Amino acid sequence: MHRFFAERLDAETAVLPPEEESHALRVLRMNPGDACQALLEGQVFSAVIRETAPRVIVTLKETLPSPEPSVCVTLYQGIPKGDKMDFIAQKCTEAGVCRIVPVAFSRCVARWEGKDAEKKQARYQRIAAEAAKQSGRAVTPDISLPLSFKAMCQRLSAHDLILAPWEEAQGTGIRACYQSQRNAAIIIGPEGGISPEEIEQLKQAGAAPVTLGPRIFRTETAGLAALISLLTLSGDLG
Repeated sequence: MHRFFAERLDAETAVLPPEEESHALRVLRMNPGDACQALLEGQVFSAVIRETAPRVIVTLKETLPSPEPSVCVTLYQGIPKGDKMDFIAQKCTEAGVCRIVPVAFSRCVARWEGKDAEKKQARYQRIAAEAAKQSGRAVTPDISLPLSFKAMCQRLSAHDLILAPWEEAQGTGIRACYQSQRNAAIIIGPEGGISPEEIEQLKQAGAAPVTLGPRIFRTETAGLAALISLLTLSGDLG
């Protein structure tokens, strides 16, 4: 089933924005009467294309079950090198992340600054939007501008569960920490990992260092693994 972000016109109709309209008409060759799904206002609707000129108008049918997870997970991701953030934004959106916040840890090699940071943010926001549509989500996760490590620590009090997967953590896993919390943070270091000094500061901010098991994940897969583990425990996956 083809899915499109849409903008409401009234209680029963919506219009596709120009980019979605072009995809529907020029790529998919859709016509009046074709069924689709409309993603708008955080909801998913079954819909039928009513007209294609001068704009693509869809008739909204029934509201479909929301695919959004019951746990709002913010991923605080150490800024990675190269194009690894493409993968992180795409796959974590598909899995159900609510927000991704790049963070400048002490061991980060890559840096986002000034206009370069704004360009990267816009790129990753587009990737997240496409991933949300592909996976049937009507909500696109917010990809923020980078934070300093200190600024991140100051924000952690907003979460009722703070997990810091760390390769040197022993014994305590995500299962032991999860107790049906609904606003969680997952903190992932960059390629060089989280330093012992940063772990101590995270502990002081309320974070629990946890292990993801006997194998060490790369920075671009650790957040995804932790996210899927947490959402599985919450009952949203499997």
